[in-house]
Amino acid sequence: MALKQDHIFGSGSAALAGGAAGAAIGAAVGGPPGLAIGAAAGGAIGALVGERMSEAAMHDEDLGHFRQIFHTMPYYSNGFEWRDYAPAYRYAIDAHARHQGSPFDHVELQLQEGWEAASHFGSRLDWNRAQPAMRHAWESLDNAPPARKPGNRVPFAAR
Repeated sequence: MALKQDHIFGSGSAALAGGAAGAAIGAAVGGPPGLAIGAAAGGAIGALVGERMSEAAMHDEDLGHFRQIFHTMPYYSNGFEWRDYAPAYRYAIDAHARHQGSPFDHVELQLQEGWEAASHFGSRLDWNRAQPAMRHAWESLDNAPPARKPGNRVPFAAR
């Protein structure tokens, strides 16, 4: 698996900050040996936190296009908001990554069961309202060039 540029930057920046904080705490508590141990521990923890934060930012990019258009789609229902549609899109995007190559119709029952079991991930959309949004996200990913799929550097843009 190749490292992503944003993840390297996020991990590296957080590792430096964590290492500096860890070194300061370690030096204050344990002198020179504490400084070395604190810097190493702080750097490792900072790198992990930076990676998680970079990953979260990538997820937001994945949804950006859908956030702009959800209310103009034929499946949009009046009275519902982005906070209702976002879980449906996110669930489809995440599931698509797990089931790459599978058509939506082949995993639809699994998706429905997961949607219902997870109490709609906080959305007010029942399955019949969420399903078209999920299909839209799924098929957009099927048709997207590889550089446009979530997890790659270029932000995802569906059609």
